[in-house]
Amino acid sequence: MIVKVNKEEVRIFKGANAKHAILKYILKMKMNPSDIDKIKVYDSKGHEIGDDSPLKEGQSITFKI
Repeated sequence: MIVKVNKEEVRIFKGANAKHAILKYILKMKMNPSDIDKIKVYDSKGHEIGDDSPLKEGQSITFKI
């Protein structure tokens, strides 16, 4: 399935959670994955969600380290 992380489309497996999508984004952007445990994740309306939150096709999330 495809979701958007920080406005970039990433392809993840069905049943993936926010942390999976963010890790895929970090690797795609060639960022350092060592800070993944320090992230704050937000849904498309700006509400903070857990990194273990399940995602649906077409969903958008953002994160900050």
